[in-house]
Amino acid sequence: MKGSLNARLCSKDKLLLLVGVISLLTWQFGAVGRALASTNVTQDSLTFEIKLQNNQNLEVLQANAVENLQDAEDAKLQEQQTEIINQKVSLVRNYLESKGSPLANYTEILIAQPNWKTIIAVSNAESTLGKHCYVNNCSGIFGPNGLKTYETVPDWIVDMQSLLSSRYDGWTLQQMDGTYVYPRSNSWYIATTSVYKDLNQIEQQFQS
Repeated sequence: MKGSLNARLCSKDKLLLLVGVISLLTWQFGAVGRALASTNVTQDSLTFEIKLQNNQNLEVLQANAVENLQDAEDAKLQEQQTEIINQKVSLVRNYLESKGSPLANYTEILIAQPNWKTIIAVSNAESTLGKHCYVNNCSGIFGPNGLKTYETVPDWIVDMQSLLSSRYDGWTLQQMDGTYVYPRSNSWYIATTSVYKDLNQIEQQFQS
């Protein structure tokens, strides 16, 4: 059969047949190559998408972990601060109660003031720690019309802090003696400094 076919084909026909076979093979292998390339691109794209998704998931997990850690740290810090405040309130209130001071009922607002020790100390000299206040004025604050009056003790506490901040900022009790109280009074100085020293010792116990 092969011999008969070769005999019937001339050289030109053989050449055309060979070119046709080569073209067919080239097309087939090219199609296979394109299919393989397409498959590889699809696989690579899928792999890339999976990796990208995994990276995004990892970033989300890391972000959530950091946020949870920060929340835990904030909660712990808030708890510690609450403990310190409770300790301050307890220690100062116990001290005032031991002195029979009505100001013990206002311990929270007192220690919330920057000059809480000075406020309490001056109240000892002026009203025996709030036992003898003049219409809720427990530190002898004067106004244009004489001794000032207040609707409540907290009103006096806030006003006393305002006065200390504006008029006596950074002053010691010794410097205030002769200005806050006039003329200079040794008994006023002793009454204020004795309580101030007690409060200093109490303050050293905060979170000790």
